[in-house]
Amino acid sequence: MFTGIKIGSRIFAAILFYAAVLASLGLSGCGGQAQDQGEPVVSPGFNAAPSAPVIPSDTTPPTVSDTSPDNAATGVTFNSSVSVTFSEAMTRSTLNTASFTLRPTAGGAAVSGTVSTSSTTALFVPSGNLAAGTQYTATITTAAKDAAGNALAANFTWQFTTGAASDTTPPTVSSTSPANAATGVATNASVSASFSEAMTNATLTTTSFTLVRTAGGAAVAGTVSMSGNTARFTPSVALLASTQYTATVTNSVTDAAGNALAADVSWTFTTAAAPDTTPPTVSSTSPASGASAVALNSSVSASFSEAMTNSTLSTASFTLRPTAGGATVTGTVNVSGNTATFTPTASLAGSTQYTATITTAAKDAAGNALTANVTWVFTTVQAAPNGTAILAWDTVTATNVSGYRIYYGTAPGTYLQPLGQGLNVGNVTTYTLTGLNSGTRYYFAVTAFDTSGLESAFSNEVFKEIP
Repeated sequence: MFTGIKIGSRIFAAILFYAAVLASLGLSGCGGQAQDQGEPVVSPGFNAAPSAPVIPSDTTPPTVSDTSPDNAATGVTFNSSVSVTFSEAMTRSTLNTASFTLRPTAGGAAVSGTVSTSSTTALFVPSGNLAAGTQYTATITTAAKDAAGNALAANFTWQFTTGAASDTTPPTVSSTSPANAATGVATNASVSASFSEAMTNATLTTTSFTLVRTAGGAAVAGTVSMSGNTARFTPSVALLASTQYTATVTNSVTDAAGNALAADVSWTFTTAAAPDTTPPTVSSTSPASGASAVALNSSVSASFSEAMTNSTLSTASFTLRPTAGGATVTGTVNVSGNTATFTPTASLAGSTQYTATITTAAKDAAGNALTANVTWVFTTVQAAPNGTAILAWDTVTATNVSGYRIYYGTAPGTYLQPLGQGLNVGNVTTYTLTGLNSGTRYYFAVTAFDTSGLESAFSNEVFKEIP
């Protein structure tokens, strides 16, 4: 009745002891005679041994508790072996190249190799190196069994990816700043070189990345820093103006795999001239200062000694007003090259002196302002009486010009005079045309003709509302 009790337990051993005593007392009658005379009764003594324990049978399937490489591992070396650890001791004969396989996940033949076991671990050793940059799937099938003969509940698989092929390609310099042969480089510029791949940053120093004057001299002092694939040399002081420099990255620099540049890389650049601190000047004006008989439809312009910052030339810094006083003339300012032109919105008043002004708000491209306001004056022609129009035009510079002809009409591009029969006004550049109808808009153009009678094309067309 005590079968299955574990002998190793102190508590149950005590129970067994007292149970044996009780059994002895219960089975013995008075005088030591058995109550039942049909069968002999064995009275157990105090030293009687208990029955042998019964161990339950193992029916639990084994499981995979660990793998190497880990599932989804990347960058695995090509010569790696593959191992699996089970939750319990396995039947070694069930772990072989049939139940433990390795093959490319994308498909293809199984990798050849050998399988060895050690207690709870099985190791697959490929016959050769695995392919680079390839995902593999390892599988343990249900043919694998534990020591009790229990199989895995289902096939067990995991994947890993091998690393890229070894890098043996030397790095190259893919770009530089400043570019090779660049000119006008700022004297406070840093110098950089971008590489074709990640570099070993420690190999890029002021020893391997240098800057010197091409003409000779000591290396420029500075520091080297890295950002991504770009090395930057920052001079400690400003570079000299108008000077050519040579930057060099030596072949002591290496990429992350340890490959060095195939050869030193050098490039040159030239710094800009010393900063411009010279104020601009007004070199000429139109009309010229003191000019008279200026056409009423004239624009006013000023040419500067150098390129200007266009945004500083506006109707605030370039103004026109009657010298005697009065409101500023309305108009627009535009800049072409080094010349600013003020174009009045309406014709100027006749027989009136005007003052044009460029203020010190006007600055050159380097930010230098005029040293003082520049002003000039001119006087317009007498205003034409009703029914007349005063025309003025630029002189044609050809030496054989004989004179000019005026063409006019009441529609754009359509004139009362056929070509060659315009009003011959002689060799002058201003003319008062009379006899026009008041309240009518007329369109005018001028041609020049030479001593042989050849005539030019029409000038630009202008128009006027005749008072």
